[in-house]
Amino acid sequence: MNAARLLSGALALVPFSVRTRIHQIPGVAPLQRWVVARLGRGDSFAHRISAGPAKGLMFGVKLPEDKLYWAGHWEAEVTGILARAVRPGAVCYDIGGHRGFMAGVMALHGAAEVHCFEPNPVNAVQIEDLQALNPVLPILLHRMAIGAEDGRVAFDVMPDTAMGKLASSDFQHGRAGAKRLEVDLRRLDGLIAAGAVPPADLIKIDIEGAELEALQGAADLVAAQSPVLLIEVHSHALFQGCAAWLRARGYGVEVVEMPIASVKAEAFRVCHILARPKG
Repeated sequence: MNAARLLSGALALVPFSVRTRIHQIPGVAPLQRWVVARLGRGDSFAHRISAGPAKGLMFGVKLPEDKLYWAGHWEAEVTGILARAVRPGAVCYDIGGHRGFMAGVMALHGAAEVHCFEPNPVNAVQIEDLQALNPVLPILLHRMAIGAEDGRVAFDVMPDTAMGKLASSDFQHGRAGAKRLEVDLRRLDGLIAAGAVPPADLIKIDIEGAELEALQGAADLVAAQSPVLLIEVHSHALFQGCAAWLRARGYGVEVVEMPIASVKAEAFRVCHILARPKG
């Protein structure tokens, strides 16, 4: 534990721009991995992130597994976009909250409420830990999946436990070792109509292949509120479906990682759609 704290103190002296490029510096990246693995190995500990979009967030980490969270540059490009997209007082949704890191970023950057939707029991516990470590941040946990209908559905938790998906999703379908649970599934439009959550201004979606279903269950919200959306898509068909759905509702669509014209079926990689209402 003391060694981990010493490492965290040393990390705070490293500029964020260097942290995100350290893997490109000859000889330095292997040395960094060795130091973190040797000195950081041990129990989980609470760490205040010292740079990047999540600067100031208290987050439970275990080294070396969580070194990207520890350094503050877990999905740095995506979290940077979320941080810049939050308007003061905004209502945000984090759909597929994982461990709450991105919810924390939105809360840190001025959101009035961040509603975090996460059906995976292991991840939900970690989000509760995040809430306890950051009691002033307006993060609210909803233990449910989001989709195009309401009900109880099968949900597959993958062997590493951090990843889960609706059993109906084609993403990693039939993966060996998955544990099947039953979880609540809700439409965003239904939750808003019932007064369970307020309409959102900014929505991040990453639910392992069910992103289009989440959009379909939020048609009224999108029509009335025109929120900004950041969506991770896991197949070319899903990319096309989400992009077409959004364009039909007056959104401009771009891809975070590359020019949109470069997104091809034959060489598709997981990517993020950034969708903003035109005008």
